Amino acid sequence: MTSRKDVARYADMAMYAAEKNPMAELGEPVRPLVYLVHMTEDPLRVMAAASELYAGRVVTEPWEVDEKTARKWLADMTRTKLQTPLEYIDLHFLFEGVTRAFTHQLVRQRTAAYIQESQRFAVKENAELEVAYPPSIASLKEDDPNRVIWNDAVKDVSRSYLALVNNGIPAEDARGLLPTNITTRIHYKTNLRGLSEHAGMRLCSQAQSEWKQVWAGILTAIRNYGPTSERWQQEAIADLFKPICYQTGRCEFRAATDRYCAIRTRVEAHFARGEEPSKWHDINPAEALVDGAARLAPGEVGR
Repeated sequence: MTSRKDVARYADMAMYAAEKNPMAELGEPVRPLVYLVHMTEDPLRVMAAASELYAGRVVTEPWEVDEKTARKWLADMTRTKLQTPLEYIDLHFLFEGVTRAFTHQLVRQRTAAYIQESQRFAVKENAELEVAYPPSIASLKEDDPNRVIWNDAVKDVSRSYLALVNNGIPAEDARGLLPTNITTRIHYKTNLRGLSEHAGMRLCSQAQSEWKQVWAGILTAIRNYGPTSERWQQEAIADLFKPICYQTGRCEFRAATDRYCAIRTRVEAHFARGEEPSKWHDINPAEALVDGAARLAPGEVGR
């Protein structure tokens, strides 16, 4: 815990030492960690209790809803744009070890609430170890010239940042030196409708690798939440999330500037035959999360 004496050594009394990333403390490369802090209890029963009013039935206790009815209403929500009942299910996540580049994209979802670690006041004393490697650098050997360039730049910037802070420069000014890939932590609260809509673009193969890591963590966190006997609800919710093509029935990234996609050919074949996503048995939606699912070959342009 930061003492008053520690705080006093900074230029601003509101500044404090940021909690160090647990991965960096273990000497491991920083990567995203996902925690599901809280989720609506009995989520599908709560959603179904509200939905029952569409059928003229009044339900005041979620436990009165049986599993069959809850599953039926969830299935119905995937067949209509009138998805208000999904907003009755709230999810509160904590993302740790995600980059500032990631959170800049995350907060574009306007139907969510966020609380993020502040670079104005939280001093990254461990900055050098808390800059995440992008995939193209992480895959290189330690002595590869490009990895050496990256590491040297990160060291120089981190040392300069700390020198400024320790010389009396406020963190909100010194932070201008920190790389875009400096990692942070953020609380993210949304409802199931917002998360489902957000998922379409971020589960697509076109999404950058960090999103794929975070979504893999989101799915695991949801499946493992709540009493084991009631996790059929969490499993059903996790199965709801699929790439955007599953929502629209065809690939939505067909421009010359879009990357190749590992499932695009099959998706477009189903579309040409007029087959809905529920009939796409030859495609695993998780294929889009695999590294390289949308990578361009050297010198390749577009598809």
